[in-house]
Amino acid sequence: MQPTDRTPTPATADHHRGPTQGHGHGHGHDDDHDGDGDDGQLHYRTVWISDIHLGTSGCQAVALLDFLRRVECETLYLVGDIIDGWQLRRNWYWPQSHNDVVQKILRKARKGTRVVFVPGNHDEFARRYVDHNFGGVDVVSEAVHTTADGRRLWVTHGDLFD
Repeated sequence: MQPTDRTPTPATADHHRGPTQGHGHGHGHDDDHDGDGDDGQLHYRTVWISDIHLGTSGCQAVALLDFLRRVECETLYLVGDIIDGWQLRRNWYWPQSHNDVVQKILRKARKGTRVVFVPGNHDEFARRYVDHNFGGVDVVSEAVHTTADGRRLWVTHGDLFD
């Protein structure tokens, strides 16, 4: 399996500086970029997001919300550890910004973005809902993504290899 031609871009990166070095998780996008739209948004064919850990105080929900507001895509993959069920069981922490992220993702699904959620180990509670759709979000155990140039990428959360 080969990685995409572009490395992940952090939510706060300046689009015009180009891609930045990735760190194995966070935000990434497919190599098919349509550029800035007339609406001022960035348009991508596919975006991947992982390891957000909603439900923790270290979650960068505000930065993610900014990213989601600025970026439109055909497909949005949520690749595990979106919600940190482990931490929520120990200590409930769920500020409004975490609700806002969930609502923004659901809004994107309602407006036509294909949203695919591959649960990870921290949101393993969602694995019992594989093959279901909630609010336009498909819950799957894994996916195969075909890039614009025909490459096939296996989409799974890294805990599979733990």
